[in-house]
Order: sequence, then structure tokens, then C-alpha cells
Amino acid sequence: MGFEQVVFKFLGRLSREDLLVLLLLVFLIFENRCDRNFKIILLVIFLSGLEQGVFGR
Repeated sequence: MGFEQVVFKFLGRLSREDLLVLLLLVFLIFENRCDRNFKIILLVIFLSGLEQGVFGR
């Protein structure tokens, strides 16, 4: 299984809210418009909001 397939499979399992937080985090990382602590907080919010079954399916 290729890397792209794994990524798309993972993104397909995310809920809409998780996807929005992830996209916001990626946008802020590329734009470099906020400090490191805010990026870490967004990453923690994203990881804590994931369902238990996202990685286990």
C-alpha cells in the first residue's frame, strides 16, 4: 500500500470537525503566522478529538 493510499484512507475516516482543525493547523504552519505554543495547542486539540477507532480500523 502506497503512502498516498494510507493518507487518503486516514483522511477519509476523520470527522468534519477534525478535518477543519487539521487544515487550520497545516495552514498556520505554512503561513507561519502564529507562535509555536499556539500550534502545539492546536495539535493537542486535534489529537485529543480523534475517535478511538480511527487508528484501529
